[in-house]
Amino acid sequence: MTGRLTRRGFLAGGTAAVATAGIAGRGRAGEAGGEFVVESDYLRLAIGREGLVTQFVDRASGTNYAAPGAPVAAVVKSGKEYPATAAEAGEGRVTLAFGDAKVTATLRATGDKGYLLFEVAAVEGEGVEELRLVDIPLVLKAAADEPFAACALALNLRTKVSQLPRPTGRLRASCYPRFGMVGARVAILGCPADRLREAMQQAVSDAPELPQSPIGGPWAWGQPINQGSYLFNFSNMSEETVDRWIDLAHRLGMNQIDFHGGTSFRFGDCLPNPETYPGGAASLKAVIDKLHAAGIKAGLHTYAFFIDKRCPWVTPRPDPRLAKAATLTLAEALSAESDQVVVNESTAGMLAVTGFFVRNSATVQIDDELIVYRGVNKEPPYGFSGCQRGAYGTQAAAHAPGAKVHHLKECFGLFVPEAESSLLAEVAGKTAEIFNACGFDMIYLDALDGEDVLGGAENGWHYGSRFTFEIWKRLERPALMEMSTFHHHLWYVRSRMGAWDHSTRSHKRFIDIHCQANEANRQMFLPSQLGWWAFKTWTGPQGEPTFSDDIEYLMAKCLGNDTGFALMGIDPDTVDATPALPRLADIIRRYEDLRHSGQVPERIKAELRKPGAEFRLIGNLKEGWYFERVQYARHRVEGLEGVSNAWTLENRFALQPLTLRIESLMTAGPYAGPGNTTLGDFADGAAWRVSAAQTGVSAQWQAVAAETAPGPLPAELTPTAGTALPLVRYSATNSRPSSAGAWCKVETTFSPPLNLSGQQGLGVWVCGDGQGEVLNVQLKSPAHVSHADGEHYIAIDFTGWRYFELIEPEGERYAQYQWPYGNIYSIYRESVNYSKIETLALWYNNLPPGKEAACYLAPVRAVPLATGKLVRPTVAVGGKTVTFPAELESGQYLEYFGSGDCKLYGPKGELVREVMAEGDAILEAGGNRLEFHCEAPAASRPRAQVTVIAQGERLIG
Repeated sequence: MTGRLTRRGFLAGGTAAVATAGIAGRGRAGEAGGEFVVESDYLRLAIGREGLVTQFVDRASGTNYAAPGAPVAAVVKSGKEYPATAAEAGEGRVTLAFGDAKVTATLRATGDKGYLLFEVAAVEGEGVEELRLVDIPLVLKAAADEPFAACALALNLRTKVSQLPRPTGRLRASCYPRFGMVGARVAILGCPADRLREAMQQAVSDAPELPQSPIGGPWAWGQPINQGSYLFNFSNMSEETVDRWIDLAHRLGMNQIDFHGGTSFRFGDCLPNPETYPGGAASLKAVIDKLHAAGIKAGLHTYAFFIDKRCPWVTPRPDPRLAKAATLTLAEALSAESDQVVVNESTAGMLAVTGFFVRNSATVQIDDELIVYRGVNKEPPYGFSGCQRGAYGTQAAAHAPGAKVHHLKECFGLFVPEAESSLLAEVAGKTAEIFNACGFDMIYLDALDGEDVLGGAENGWHYGSRFTFEIWKRLERPALMEMSTFHHHLWYVRSRMGAWDHSTRSHKRFIDIHCQANEANRQMFLPSQLGWWAFKTWTGPQGEPTFSDDIEYLMAKCLGNDTGFALMGIDPDTVDATPALPRLADIIRRYEDLRHSGQVPERIKAELRKPGAEFRLIGNLKEGWYFERVQYARHRVEGLEGVSNAWTLENRFALQPLTLRIESLMTAGPYAGPGNTTLGDFADGAAWRVSAAQTGVSAQWQAVAAETAPGPLPAELTPTAGTALPLVRYSATNSRPSSAGAWCKVETTFSPPLNLSGQQGLGVWVCGDGQGEVLNVQLKSPAHVSHADGEHYIAIDFTGWRYFELIEPEGERYAQYQWPYGNIYSIYRESVNYSKIETLALWYNNLPPGKEAACYLAPVRAVPLATGKLVRPTVAVGGKTVTFPAELESGQYLEYFGSGDCKLYGPKGELVREVMAEGDAILEAGGNRLEFHCEAPAASRPRAQVTVIAQGERLIG
């Protein structure tokens, strides 16, 4: 799509028009019957003399969607809200009074074909902290089946609209003295739902202060570039290697490549890596020219406004426009050699802790020197200790008493420009400069979620948007834009939504959650994204490999939802070095070819996008294709005694031969093994506390003697030689009407954090009451180390004592319960750092309503992990067995698709050998009873994941 450049960005040819007469339009505004009335072609808005919205009327149907009795605006002074109490109409204006606030605000208003426009003309009165120039609650629910839709669009950076640009039931826009209240503008849209996108396009086209993207915001939907899929280049794409990258992209059927900064180029000034691009921008442009010739788009992936510590703004002399968190004064002369900096002011609240997500630096600036400290002295004499002088290429020097000591801001390991300085725009200029010079097509503003460091969380919306707008107005051609955060103003340039970091476990569940979240993008007319994905091989118990069915699941959802995706961690050197990758790459290519062909009918897409529905693509675009329904039913076997090695499976399809996958998992050392770490002494009541509970749930934690616990006790818990393990009774009463969300929490804290890197398994004895409650044994590291919630669930569906080895973190069942914590990353992506374990929490959930639930526990112990071995695994179904004459060590897996098709693979997906299965078995339609057995070394407890695979009917295009 072509467009023309204006001082505010790009306009789509034929779809956007420049406003030429301020806010003049076709609508009418004035006084009628004592009310202030303003109209567009679709909407009539009326404000009564008492400042209340009396009409928000669909002019076609006459339906009034205004919530009764709602003031149209409000001001905030000294933290108190004052709603509008009076309105006085003038020609095209309304002046609002706000009761005891002693403030008035005059708004100019006009109507145009698709929207109403309100602009702040004057604000009179002292102490206004916020003016809500409109705040209109409606009876609309923003439901997809409503005939009328309403939305507010901020028309400049003085105006904050908290809601995203999509149908809403409340229209609210605010302005603040910090950014200027006079001139704040908002468009109020009320129109038939099927005209909303058109009205949005008109409002944006008419706004002289907004960037306008022909492939972003209200123009994003339906643009082919926005539905592309991309690879990540993290370092090694050069003029010498670009042809191999092109081959890889074609092999995968992908048509975009993202150049990630930090390696391809430097964050901040965007200097190309001289080792990869010896000719600087010219070398980088030569690479991108080759990509373009091969039909591949190129993306510039920056860390937004953040500044690498090697940039000229930092070294050899720090720029005075670097952002400061605080400024102190030197209390005494500082020599060039001293490692102690003494200041006059208190250092309370300052830390030496840094980390990728931590909003803190350990760097101070004195004159032209940067100093990195390792300690903070929080008692007089205040100051910093363990100082590295002349840091980041600056010069160590002597400094006089009274010199300013600036504590610099930092996040993601990078410095920050002062928000109100010209440096913010200067960094934006460098971003636009490399985009223009090298011929990039896309920009991803990663780390923009750190915008809060610029001027506080409450102002992040403004400064993040300002930086983005500064880039846009310097671009010489449109850019497909994405960013790592999202709020109202970013929509105007955003081209697609939904790039999440890849999952580490429970991949299909993660994909379903991702698809569900992406549904909201349709309301904003934004295409979705299902990246960032990664091919996973076995690396240990905290992660799960991505098997072929995981990739089929992802690609089927992409196809069903007309959605692209992104793939990281694969390049020309690794694609064949990891044996599993070529097999998975072939799946991607066949799906991407089919998606871009447009040959898949909507009836098949509708089936593909259903949550939980699994398919296998047979064939390809050239030779013919169809989909086959499949079912992958996983079951975990934990030992050959007890109940886990026998289970029931419901086959949804017809009778068929048994096919399956067997994975060998890690095992744990014995509970009573020497050197095991007891995680909190149950005998010490002060170490454990009931720290939280849902309303209506009460919890009790009571140490008990072994003699009083329910029996018979397991041998490992039986008192010997006059000693006994301390036991505890953990009980809770749920007075709520349902078990859903009925939870409580008991926890203990380790200070300093424990190093359990050599003991990454947990062992615990539980005596259950059989009422179906869930016990969650949760480990967490300090927040600056890891955000993971290390879940381990035990369903109390048994009575008496049972032993549990807790190794792999939970993801699959998290969504079955209602927890007061957790998010898509903390559960499905992040992993706890076992070298730093700060808390152990024992959560109770799913508590039976109206009664007490109680279990008894022996102390939780950290136990070492060991490589497991499954020798001659056997699966029995309906009295018939299949035995596999093989040994599977942890990380290996076996796939069996019938006689003559059985393979043993290694941890990276490498073929170890063919296996000749002994026997065969049939999977009946409906219920099937399965059992798992194997030979195992003495004193080991075999653990396996068995996935039964069933095939169903075909879907043919």
